[in-house]
Amino acid sequence: MTNGGTFPSDAAVLARGRRLLALAGDARGRDSAEEARTLALRAAADLERGVRLTGGAAPSAVRCRALLDLAEARAVAAADSGATGVLEALHEAVEDVRDVSPDLRVLALRRLAEAHGARYRYTADPAELDAADRVFAQAQGLVQRDDPVRAELLAGRGEVLLARADSGGGLEVAAEAVRELRAALALTAGGDLRLAERQLLFGRALHRHHTAGGAATDLHEAEWILARAARGARADRTAALAWLERGEVLLTLAGATGAPEWLDLAAESYHHGVRSALRAGEPLLAAQGHHQRGAVLERTAGPVRALTSYRAAWELWQRAGAAQGPQARSTFERMTALGATT
Repeated sequence: MTNGGTFPSDAAVLARGRRLLALAGDARGRDSAEEARTLALRAAADLERGVRLTGGAAPSAVRCRALLDLAEARAVAAADSGATGVLEALHEAVEDVRDVSPDLRVLALRRLAEAHGARYRYTADPAELDAADRVFAQAQGLVQRDDPVRAELLAGRGEVLLARADSGGGLEVAAEAVRELRAALALTAGGDLRLAERQLLFGRALHRHHTAGGAATDLHEAEWILARAARGARADRTAALAWLERGEVLLTLAGATGAPEWLDLAAESYHHGVRSALRAGEPLLAAQGHHQRGAVLERTAGPVRALTSYRAAWELWQRAGAAQGPQARSTFERMTALGATT
């Protein structure tokens, strides 16, 4: 049905936009990026028009859901979930349900925080992390302690705090990241698909906390939880990241204690990381693992075995088109130096 028999109603326009958005999602699932972008642009046009047609007449919850869909369409169209248009739609969505629907407001706040986090990964602007942290905290203040969404908010804020710690946030920020991610893990069921990813984040947070001045126990707990993440991960990429992070932790333990067994465990962890990275189709991660393993083998097994690992790393750097990067140059320098002595 149309208004006056000529123009589609706001509901019809929004429905068409959502249908196009669903088709765009299907195209993304088939790795058809150009088709997804075209459909998302059409969806965004309909959703923008639908939002305008609703004006102030529609309930704010209706407008909020339309704006959330618009944000998603713009993100797909731009291939950037932190694009300016995405943030604009999400800010408007948050304001529309300020005093109407706490559950919907939490959803809008979470999406807004995630968008700020995505924008940071593109711009490296610390203000985006501050904004994401602030918005996650607002969302947490609206949920009960037993609300299932609380674990998502804790994990999301913990990841943001971890990024702040990585960018020089210091001991206090790292400690807060540990607290948030520990709480998120406590609320995550054993069969949850996100368990390994949250264990990985928690292990990283413990490692950063130690680096910023925390206790030695941080390293032992980090090694334990990272091993669990690596072994329990359903995604090979997650397993690779966990094995490589565990290798770094084990190297730190070796330096702190002087015990050579930590070095052997580190070499083994890097080996597992390489295998997982290759299964995941991640040559850069595999190259990093081979390089780090080579550095350990230089200390434990001698130049011949180390050279084999460095050569494998160099081949992968080249395959990934990253042979001019600083890590690849370091691999080449070690490979050249050892090759001259063997």
